[in-house]
Amino acid sequence: VLELGIVSHSVIIGLSLGVSQSPCTIRPLMAALSFHQFFEGFALGGCISQ
Repeated sequence: VLELGIVSHSVIIGLSLGVSQSPCTIRPLMAALSFHQFFEGFALGGCISQ
C-alpha cells in the first residue's frame, strides 16, 4: 500500500510539473516534489528496516 501511494503521488506531482509553463508554478512544484521524495524515502527506509 505504501508503494502504491508513493507512485501515485509522484506521478501526479510529476505530471503537474511537466505541464506547467510558468516559473511561478514550477518552483513550488519542485519544492513539493523534493520534500515529498525526501520524506517518502525516510518512510520507505523505516518500513524496510523493520
